[in-house]
Amino acid sequence: MARMKRLSLFVPILAGLLLSSLLVAQNQPTATKIGYLNARAVVEAHPQFARIKEIQAKAEAELKPLRDQLQPLEAKIRAGSATAQEQQNYRILAQSLQETGKKWTDQQNEALRPITEDIDKLVSKVAQEQGFAIVLDQEVAASSGLVVYAAQELDITQAILRALPK
Repeated sequence: MARMKRLSLFVPILAGLLLSSLLVAQNQPTATKIGYLNARAVVEAHPQFARIKEIQAKAEAELKPLRDQLQPLEAKIRAGSATAQEQQNYRILAQSLQETGKKWTDQQNEALRPITEDIDKLVSKVAQEQGFAIVLDQEVAASSGLVVYAAQELDITQAILRALPK
């Protein structure tokens, strides 16, 4: 019985606290601006991006010879003049190209992870400081048709570039 009495007091108190926190939240100013940034430019300006370029150069050095070997075999296969051995060689080379490409993509993604995490923190900080509720990637928004116009003063790219570590 005493337990029921405590529970019956707890529910109205909890409801009162929730209601008061909702009213306080409604009275606080909320960010309403939508901004954008050139994410590619920011990533490429990051001091650790040089590592990504190194990985890309190594990947291209390993992948180009495979592609060069595949092209004539693919042309023969399309023309219908490839022998069974050439078709087998093509399958082996294509699989090797795919596996090698995946290896380099994984390596690049691993190297990109700390860069994107760093940039995400900077974007969040700058957006909050400048009162932005949403920040879009300029290229994605434009290519998807999501945004067809945005005022220049909503571009936070320069603010993010200034905030990057040197």
